Amino acid sequence: MKGPNSLATQLASATALTIAALLAGAPAAPAADTPVPASPAARPAPADAVDPVHTERTVIDSGHVDAISPRIADGTFQSLLLDDRDALAPVWRTPESVILHLTAAGALHLGDDTPGFEFLGAPGRTVYCIPQTQDPAVIWTGWSTQAFTPDDVTGDLALTLDTVDGPGDVVLWEWSPFGEPEMLLDSRSGLPATYPVPSNTHQHANWAFTEPGVYRLTFAWSADLNGTGHVSDSSVYTFAVGDVDTSTITLPGAQPSPSPSSSPSPSSSPSPSSSSPSPSPSPSASASASASASPSASSSPSADTHASPSASTSPTSGAGTISPRPFLPASSSPTGTTAPVSTATQEPTTGRLASTGFPLTPVLFTAGLLLAAGAALLTVRHRARHTN
Repeated sequence: MKGPNSLATQLASATALTIAALLAGAPAAPAADTPVPASPAARPAPADAVDPVHTERTVIDSGHVDAISPRIADGTFQSLLLDDRDALAPVWRTPESVILHLTAAGALHLGDDTPGFEFLGAPGRTVYCIPQTQDPAVIWTGWSTQAFTPDDVTGDLALTLDTVDGPGDVVLWEWSPFGEPEMLLDSRSGLPATYPVPSNTHQHANWAFTEPGVYRLTFAWSADLNGTGHVSDSSVYTFAVGDVDTSTITLPGAQPSPSPSSSPSPSSSPSPSSSSPSPSPSPSASASASASASPSASSSPSADTHASPSASTSPTSGAGTISPRPFLPASSSPTGTTAPVSTATQEPTTGRLASTGFPLTPVLFTAGLLLAAGAALLTVRHRARHTN
C-alpha cells in the first residue's frame, strides 16, 4: 500500500514541477483590448513625401496655387510651391524656378467706386490685387500646411515675410465680418513680419502690390516638429506685377537651372539677358491702368471659398477664416486640390498591440501531461484498492 501511494505521489509531484516550469518559461500575453502605450519620446518624425520636386522654369498667370507650402522633401524641411492648377495632378516646385505673374487684369483703380480700399492708397492711384476669393482672370495664390498634422507639430507653424525687394510695398489681409481689413503681413509696417498658421491648414488672403514691376519676396517657414526639433527654411518668390515681359526676368535659381535641357523656351533667355542691361523692365504706369476694372470682385468682404466647413480654426492673431481643405474634394471645385503628401503623416502614433500571445504548443503538451498523470493516478489507486 505504501508503494503505490508513494508512486502516485512522486508522479503527481513530477507533473506539477513540469507544469510550473512550462508556465514560467511561457511569454505573457496582453489582454486582447489592452493597447501597449507608446512613449512620447518615441513619436516618429513626419514622413518624407515621395512626390518629386520640379525645378524647370515655369510662369503661372492664372489658376490656383498654394505658393507658400512647407513639407518634408529629401529628408529635410523645405519651403516649396504646390502648383495645383490641375486638380488631378498637383506638382511640387521650387519657388526659385517659378514666376508668379499678376497680370494687368488685377489692376484696381482707387476711387469713389472702391470704398473700403483707402488703406491701400490715395484716390487716383492704381494697385494690383489678388482677391481672397478666386477670380479666374488672375492668379490665385495661397498657402498650405496640409503636409503636417497636429501630431507632427508642437504648436503652430510660423509664416514670416522676411524681405521685399521691388518697386513698391506688399500687403496681405483678410476682410472682417464687418468689411474692415485685418492685416496678416504688411511690408509698410516693417519687416520681418510673422503670421501663425496651424498645421493641416489651407488658406487664402487678399494680396496687394502698390506698384507694377518685378518683386522678390523672401518667405520663411519655421516649426517645432515632433521627433525632429526646431526646423526652418526660406525661399525667394518672384512676382511679376502688371504688364511685364516675363521672358526678360532672371530667376533667383538661374545659376543652377540653365543646365537642364528639359526647360522650355523661356530658359534660353539667360544668354541674351547678359546683353540687355535691364532684366526687369519697368512698365509704364499708364499701360498698367488698361481697362480691366473687373478685379473689383475683391472688394466684396467675403470669406475664402474654402470656408465651407464651419469648423474653421483661427490663429492667435485672430485673422480671418482659416479652413482645412478636404483631402479628396470634388473635381468640380476650382480649389479641389490637396497636397498628396498630407496623407503620409496621418498614421496615429499610439502604440500597437503586442504581436506575441500565449504559445499553443506548451498548452497542448501540458494538457497531455495532466491527462497522463491523472490516468496513471487513477490506475494506481484502482490496483491498490483491489490489492487490499
